Amino acid sequence: MAYVTVSSWTYDASLNETALIASARDKLNQIKAMGAVGGHLVRISPTEGLIVMIYPDEGTWNRVRDTVLHIRKDTDPAEGGTMTHAMGGPASVSV
Repeated sequence: MAYVTVSSWTYDASLNETALIASARDKLNQIKAMGAVGGHLVRISPTEGLIVMIYPDEGTWNRVRDTVLHIRKDTDPAEGGTMTHAMGGPASVSV
């Protein structure tokens, strides 16, 4: 069963959009190389976004969790925003 994590991020008005995209692409590719199936940066407003990561199973998430938490903590607010919340769980339905 797939395991999905979602982290919420806020951005201030001075955020460089090009830097945000580059930073997100780099970090999502790093996480994908560790075993994630895929990841998405979802802009929900000019000052908010979500990072959605999909793992093949909870075991993969457990194996990479510490590294992902470190990546989240070390994200430069000027390039990637500030994380406000994170959650995750097994997917109940996948299509």
